[in-house]
Amino acid sequence: MNDSYERRALLLQLGSVLQTTSLLLAHERPDETLGELTEAQPLLADVPLLEYAYQRMTVREFVAAALRAFCLWPQLLLETPLDRAALASPVREHLFHDNPHGWAAYAASIQSEVAWFGKPTPVAGNRHDGDGARRTA
Repeated sequence: MNDSYERRALLLQLGSVLQTTSLLLAHERPDETLGELTEAQPLLADVPLLEYAYQRMTVREFVAAALRAFCLWPQLLLETPLDRAALASPVREHLFHDNPHGWAAYAASIQSEVAWFGKPTPVAGNRHDGDGARRTA
């Protein structure tokens, strides 16, 4: 796949995340969960990031986690070579911690345009651990 196409797709994903967090903050009520908000605002229910995140997470918790997960993407998308693991890992850690099914579904939604997103990649030069250490891209 074309590197510039993948970067563009990820940049569009970042824009979608920013737009989604803005919409969430505009429609939230104090201590409202994602599940409650998407039930009240059906238009938000089809946003993949919201669809696969824990529905019990409050909107404020989600927005804070999304900011931590995506804050380095602009910088990372400008670097050469592209650090695939650095893009995916914070999203998995901040938004899908203890939610492997949600992470797998979200990563799969991105993989339609960026095939490597969220998939394990071999760690170069790490041969002594015997278990084939891998990082997630």
